[in-house]
Amino acid sequence: METTNYQQVCWSCMNKYVGITTTDGQTHDGFIAHVDDNYVTLAIPTNDMVNSMNGMPANEATYRQFGYYPGFFPRRRFVRRPIPLAGIASLFLLPFFI
Repeated sequence: METTNYQQVCWSCMNKYVGITTTDGQTHDGFIAHVDDNYVTLAIPTNDMVNSMNGMPANEATYRQFGYYPGFFPRRRFVRRPIPLAGIASLFLLPFFI
């Protein structure tokens, strides 16, 4: 498939959870965050925040006045990764469950 075709497919899958296989054999999965003429940018979820906090705040001084309760699980963080459109071998939708 040509680069312009992948660009159109990426635009139609914007903000959706996809998998991308590159021509060198690497596989990436994440949300399409940005598409331009040369690159598609994936927002790849990581567990860095979850692993470091274990669902608990650092200390009691960081509790908020309203709506913060011990046992709170922090949200996932995302790493942005640009992938060249010319290097995409396949692009496919993946199911996403919260």
